[in-house]
Amino acid sequence: MDLDLLLGVGRFLLATTLLLLLTVPTAFVVIQMELKVIAQMQLRYGPNRIGPWGMFQSTIHGFKFLAKEDHMPDQADRTTFTLAPWMVYMAAAMSMLVIPWAPGAIAADFNIGIVYFFAIIGLSVVGMLIAGWASYNKYSLLGGLRSAAQMVSYEIPLTLSVVGVVVLGGTLNFREVIEWQLDHGWMLLWQPVGWGIFYIASLAEINRTPFDMVEADSELVAGPFTEYSGMRFGFFFFAEYVALFIMSGIMVALFFGGWLAPWPFPAQLEGFGGTLYGIFWFFLKSYLFVFVAVWLRATLPRVRVDQLMGMAWKVLLPLAMLNLIVTAGVVVWLKL
Repeated sequence: MDLDLLLGVGRFLLATTLLLLLTVPTAFVVIQMELKVIAQMQLRYGPNRIGPWGMFQSTIHGFKFLAKEDHMPDQADRTTFTLAPWMVYMAAAMSMLVIPWAPGAIAADFNIGIVYFFAIIGLSVVGMLIAGWASYNKYSLLGGLRSAAQMVSYEIPLTLSVVGVVVLGGTLNFREVIEWQLDHGWMLLWQPVGWGIFYIASLAEINRTPFDMVEADSELVAGPFTEYSGMRFGFFFFAEYVALFIMSGIMVALFFGGWLAPWPFPAQLEGFGGTLYGIFWFFLKSYLFVFVAVWLRATLPRVRVDQLMGMAWKVLLPLAMLNLIVTAGVVVWLKL
């Protein structure tokens, strides 16, 4: 077998393993951040017992899931009931492959990385629907159907909001989109409407407040997760927080320069130093948007189902199409 092929396969397997290992601490950090930030906004202490400043509270939550009984309803479909949490979790984890962390720090630098991301993240819809159906519970089924309706509806404006970026950048590669922003400025300056649509639709896509209708506890107990316990429930729980970080990272890559600093990148930083510098800025910007999502949860109430669907079809979809038409006209007019 060709040596270059072996090296490529080995690099891919190593990157995939590292990214899978990264998902769990990422979920713990985001959960801990949510616990502390919401506590401060509500003038509470929040976690302050386990570890310094309560830093290991979310880690204990993870061990708690491992210790709980793994229950399965008698009439549930055993195969699909077990498969659903893995599908949702892996959809979030495998989408990390194309995230551009820093120069030279991309697990899979696909030419169609943007298409890959939307294709993989869409698999979580199937996992949610399967979880609701396999549980043999009316609340779970309603939650699964609601999840499918919500996520499919918001995937359309979410995808269309990125098409404007693709038209301007002339590429479907995340790295090349960031390099375009290095020469022309952050995409936010060129696509402010596209960014607004992307952010709203991304919150709905990952079921964050105020669009958390999938697990509306006041109506559906816990939606498609009602019958899950133990580590199976833990996979759903972790997937939601990993997806929050991933959506923030993708938004940073598409609209906020990715690993680029707000000022010119130091020319003297090359190789490993440049990679660390890029990773620092990428994580800083990504966690800033994670903070904003937590802030929204502490501030906004949950919307009604009709308002949720109306926002997607009556507001975001027409705006996304108008933004795409205007962007295409500007590209032709300015010959970009």
